[in-house]
Amino acid sequence: MAKLIVSQNGEIIANRFLNDSSFAIGSLADSDLCLAAPGVSRSHARITTVGNDDILEDLNTTNGTTVNGRPITRHILQNDDVIEIAGIQIRYRNHKAVEGPSFERTMIIQPSSLVGDAPAQPVGAYALATAKNVNRFREGARMGLVRVFSGANSSKEVELSKVLHTFGTPEKQVAVINARPHGYFITHVEGKKPARVNGKSIGLQPRQLAPNDEIEVGDEKLLFLLK
Repeated sequence: MAKLIVSQNGEIIANRFLNDSSFAIGSLADSDLCLAAPGVSRSHARITTVGNDDILEDLNTTNGTTVNGRPITRHILQNDDVIEIAGIQIRYRNHKAVEGPSFERTMIIQPSSLVGDAPAQPVGAYALATAKNVNRFREGARMGLVRVFSGANSSKEVELSKVLHTFGTPEKQVAVINARPHGYFITHVEGKKPARVNGKSIGLQPRQLAPNDEIEVGDEKLLFLLK
């Protein structure tokens, strides 16, 4: 389990474990890590766990967030990285952190409600030449399609024409469907409970989808199809 060691002026002031898929840092009292110091925004940064990775994101703050002395917008955390916010140092400890790029690590997931048309954003140092069109990864394969049959977007259809598509309700339950060379997979991103496929939890690992799978995520029910 990943751990954050918080220090100020050379003294350790707090320790926190990343127990949930989303971890909030800011000056608000109900933040997972509350930093009551000048220069810390109310909602300053967020760490999102995706698979084996912990991804740090600065939430468009005035004073910014740095990792190992460099300003970041989004950053995949590595063992012993030092995050700094308004003079407070946060050391990230995770000896199981995976090093080096992989297919999933080339993309950052930005949860929002049914953002099927929003492109995923490449991760800084690991950004590869990832195509926006999934056909580059699945040449000759049938394209996936998600049909919403229950919820606010009922009857809407989303072609899975990009590498990543995000579904669900932010801060409640979010999952991502991504295309790989050998099929489409759904992965838990945010929320205490993972999404469900055919009535069963998908768990914390990527789960391959099959045609006519029924997905429950956030406040919506979706049907996965192949065109």
